[in-house]
Amino acid sequence: MRALLLSTLPREGPSARPRLYAYERHLREAGIEPVFAPLLSSAAARRFYAVGAAARTRRLARAAAGAAARLVRLLTAGRHDVVVVHRDLLPRGNGVALAALRRARVPYVYDFDDAIYLSPREFVEDGEGSRALMARGKDPAETVALVAGAAVVLAGNETLAAWARAHNADVRVQPTPVDTDVFRPPSRPRAAGSSSVVGWIGSPTATYCLTALCPALGRVGHRHRYALHVVGAGAGERIEVPGVPVKQTAWSLESDGTAYRALDVGLYPLPDNAWTRGKCGYKALVYMASGAVPVVSPVGVSAEIVEHGVRGFHAPDDDGWVTAVDRLLADPELRVQMSVRGRRYVEEHYSVRALHAGFVAGVRDAAEAGA
Repeated sequence: MRALLLSTLPREGPSARPRLYAYERHLREAGIEPVFAPLLSSAAARRFYAVGAAARTRRLARAAAGAAARLVRLLTAGRHDVVVVHRDLLPRGNGVALAALRRARVPYVYDFDDAIYLSPREFVEDGEGSRALMARGKDPAETVALVAGAAVVLAGNETLAAWARAHNADVRVQPTPVDTDVFRPPSRPRAAGSSSVVGWIGSPTATYCLTALCPALGRVGHRHRYALHVVGAGAGERIEVPGVPVKQTAWSLESDGTAYRALDVGLYPLPDNAWTRGKCGYKALVYMASGAVPVVSPVGVSAEIVEHGVRGFHAPDDDGWVTAVDRLLADPELRVQMSVRGRRYVEEHYSVRALHAGFVAGVRDAAEAGA
């Protein structure tokens, strides 16, 4: 059996990597030959968040070339037994792409891990006021059509699944898995006397979540000596916390596991809105898999993943952030206990080993539905 797996970004993509590429070995072991066909190349993905007029022009040119290649590939998709569509067929114009896929007469799985039926990225920062931008950035009706036409829908959490069930009868919750071989705790404890490390690892579009937290982190700095590590913030955005040394680096696939292992405490701040309640808590899971104790905004599934006082802490406001980070920095033994519980929880419930069977079954069932 051959499966064509389509995503916008390649392995470097923060969503495609765990939701598609992480299952490659397990698909092969199940007798399914995966063919990965991202719309953008690895080189284009590495420059995806570059800023400036020239960067935008290059991004549009690469996206146009990728879209043209995607349409050609869709017309020949019938050479495969099943297609997996991750989030979109095209950034815009999914109706044309979906028509091409239907013409190929091949069943498809639709996989998604964000509330993309609501909005584009701007919705996260601008809140409800971004709905005018939403119409220009993406038509939510395209997501409805992709869900409705799928043989199987894989949704990253129950919030997303509940929406999808209004449009498709076969919707399954498939959480975003963590590769616990890549993301693992450090082999040796931090040297005695060294500063604790608090960190945030994310994408440029979410940097504002961290900057909103800087005053609270500064208050913690009056009580404890610690370093703040920031990975993946927007280009040109300097994160400054008075009295706290900040190490700021670009994200890379090669150093991802190492970056997480360097942390004692992982920060996952989010506003509470319809978009963020659809998120899958992946950052919190990777913190736990890597031995860091997460402190999270209790929004959506993160509130369940991080059981308060057991595998980390909830921080509903600035005082909550100060209290939680302060407690973890003051009590290394508590950090060890929560770290062990968090790692075990991820291995048992959210690792690739724990979740691959559901993904493979979805792909196989979709192929059989079209046979």
